[in-house]
Amino acid sequence: MGVQHVIRGQVLVCQPEGDLDEAALLKILDLAGSPDQARTRGLVLDLGSANYISSQGVAGLLRLQTSLAGQKRTLSMANPSPLVRRILYQAGVAQAIPIHSTVEAACEEIGKPP
Repeated sequence: MGVQHVIRGQVLVCQPEGDLDEAALLKILDLAGSPDQARTRGLVLDLGSANYISSQGVAGLLRLQTSLAGQKRTLSMANPSPLVRRILYQAGVAQAIPIHSTVEAACEEIGKPP
């Protein structure tokens, strides 16, 4: 499981590949906490390359959101497959973390001044 990342403006965009599980979320959590990434306003998870999300992945998403909120940063998700979107809604994650149809829309929302 790899995680690609790039900074767009003041937003860190991470794109996990394959199954979104606890190991992938731990990589993203470590990346988000690195000193040069900690200055971003938030993080967008581009789920376009994620095939599946496990129950541990769901729990990891909520831990990631809690960690970012403690740093006054925002988490959003973008571009999930129909299966991943359905899992996120069934698990109640979509009520806690916004899902956008595109990475650009998610970045725009996070990048708006408070």
